Amino acid sequence: MKKIYLILGLCLFLGACGGGGGGGGSNASTSTTVGGSKLDVKAGGKDSTLNVKSGGASFSGMNYSIPGKPATKASIHTIHIANYDLDGANPAKALATPDQMRVDIRIIGEEGTWDTSPFKVGTYNPKAEQFNKVSNVTIVTFADGKQVETRFDNSSGNKKIDGDVKIASVTADTVSGEVNLTEGDKSVKGPFTLKLPAKK
Repeated sequence: MKKIYLILGLCLFLGACGGGGGGGGSNASTSTTVGGSKLDVKAGGKDSTLNVKSGGASFSGMNYSIPGKPATKASIHTIHIANYDLDGANPAKALATPDQMRVDIRIIGEEGTWDTSPFKVGTYNPKAEQFNKVSNVTIVTFADGKQVETRFDNSSGNKKIDGDVKIASVTADTVSGEVNLTEGDKSVKGPFTLKLPAKK
């Protein structure tokens, strides 16, 4: 029963079970201070600059049940880019002050990968059907005493996000690349670097 609840909980978190199947994986999280780069961010009709102070990633996996095909799976890595020090144990932790901003970008890897699979160099297109794609983009800000989440619309059959995420370099402890994503009056553009911990 606990396993069923875990799968259901991950499905709700990912918001993707309706089109793909059940979820699974460890959802381990890490982050390390990076700094130096900037993202141009537009949300709610407002242009902002996110001066990158830290970056991190969350790892999980998704089981897919595609009609007419054998059951399969894929890794789901969420990139977190912030202008404050991320919580290493929970990079998606709620913002606390108006000066904080974070961008979360969820990437589905290639078929057959899983939560422990590393990032891979390549270009990830939000309009891809199942794998090697950008599935979700969220700009997280803080206003009027609460966290505000501006989500890009990339729902199934209604893929509105244009652009891509390019992962240019992957080492044992870093991931670097560039994001160029637009949906309506929302956009995120610029380079990023994530620092990952040494493997245990």
